[in-house]
Amino acid sequence: MTAEEAKKYAHFQKFNKDAYEQVNDALKRRTHLTAREWVVARLCADFKADGKSQMTWIGEHLPELVPFMDKPYRRQDVASAEAAFKRKVVRSGTTFFYAYYSGLISLEEMLDIIQEVIGNIEALKRMEGVEPGDASLEVQRLMAETMRRITDKLGE
Repeated sequence: MTAEEAKKYAHFQKFNKDAYEQVNDALKRRTHLTAREWVVARLCADFKADGKSQMTWIGEHLPELVPFMDKPYRRQDVASAEAAFKRKVVRSGTTFFYAYYSGLISLEEMLDIIQEVIGNIEALKRMEGVEPGDASLEVQRLMAETMRRITDKLGE
């Protein structure tokens, strides 16, 4: 991708350069992620070549790709933010499933939580500039199936 093509990148375009803290605050209301981690994870997923993220290129073009990022990152900064994102995903998933698996949250409470999670996912997709579409129904189906499997394991 060229620098000119980077300017046409579709995600995050609704934000201006002054909105970094606003984005950070919006994320903290819904996730444990920082704007830095969220942006880098999205870019690493979007810009892969041969199964690997183009971390040096992403870092160099960060201000062109994301309006609220005001300076380029070094490759190490991109790698660090992506690693932090993945660690937080594991911790969040552990917290979510442990609460149910251990009986700390009932099935009814978990279903209510799943509804809230889906709403947060839809809000995050909109923040990226993407309409969530019918994906929420698929997420609900997958989550219900996962909860059934956990319940079955608890009963063994």
